[in-house]
Amino acid sequence: MSSVRKPEDMPNGGGRADFAAAEDDEWSLALELDGVGMMDLPNGQSSITTTAATVSEKSSSSESLSDKGSSELKKSFDAVVFDVLKVTPEEYAGQITLMDAPVFKAIQPEELSSCGWNKKEKHSSAPNVVAFTRRFNQTSFWVVREILHAQTLKIRAEVLSLYIRTAKKLCDMNNLHAVMAVVSGLQSAPIFRLTKTWALLSRKDKATFDRLDYLMSKEDNYKRLRDYISSQSMVSCIPYLVAYLYGLFTG
Repeated sequence: MSSVRKPEDMPNGGGRADFAAAEDDEWSLALELDGVGMMDLPNGQSSITTTAATVSEKSSSSESLSDKGSSELKKSFDAVVFDVLKVTPEEYAGQITLMDAPVFKAIQPEELSSCGWNKKEKHSSAPNVVAFTRRFNQTSFWVVREILHAQTLKIRAEVLSLYIRTAKKLCDMNNLHAVMAVVSGLQSAPIFRLTKTWALLSRKDKATFDRLDYLMSKEDNYKRLRDYISSQSMVSCIPYLVAYLYGLFTG
């Protein structure tokens, strides 16, 4: 079984993240996600809305909130809705799967057989494969963002543990696409460099992550993952499509 990789094993730079190390606190960093934030809602709206703006649009000036009241309302709204630790792994896994399923179902056979997803005009020749890939990226960057936004070491470790358990629930639901998205986020350089955070994980969480990391390994064209799917005799699942697209492209 693989073990948690050390930060020094990860490539420098971390892709979309740029870090400034501090002497005593691993949390002193500057994150750049090139416009990537919380997951978008199905209708394309941002998941973060400004309560005060909504109120002002629908209310007359006599009914509008004062600046102080608006600020207090927004603060209360953010605290209740966007505290990731208020939601259970089961709920996260269920909601992620509800968002992934219709996108996966929309993929047409010719999008795969034509390898349109690998062409310059992929947005027109394989739009649903592109949308499915976008769902992967949204989930992965959401995981990274929420861990890095935690304000203390203790909370950051709790959020990390939450996502490991969420990945396990996604695996139980046969949403292997989202399992890989979450695991990829946890494997990214910005997260693996948080050595103090990983050190606070329980043995159970570390063992769970190691099992998922082992299962989702790309070794031998994701042979372990494909064997796992066969051994489970799954009635249905949301697959990690890359494992199959690679075979189509190279075959």
